[in-house]
Amino acid sequence: MVFGTGGVWPRILYEANGYLGTEMWCEVPAARQYRVRDLWAWHRNFESFRTQRQMEYERFESWILSSGLVEKEQFLGAYYEELGGEEDDSVVI
Repeated sequence: MVFGTGGVWPRILYEANGYLGTEMWCEVPAARQYRVRDLWAWHRNFESFRTQRQMEYERFESWILSSGLVEKEQFLGAYYEELGGEEDDSVVI
């Protein structure tokens, strides 16, 4: 398993400060198109992760593409959503 609970991707993120979890769902079953969403406590947690673990992320991306597990990967963006009653917004990647 790559993106689900206990998968390679969540294990890479697990030690990152502010990482809250990963969600994955199938958007278009016939096309085998999935969406993965990473949840962060704060946008700077995500930025810090990207800075500190860029090489590890690049190795992971190369592996999933070269192994045939993923045909194409596309970063769709980041946005903020307020989580029930918390003062800080969370970032969703």
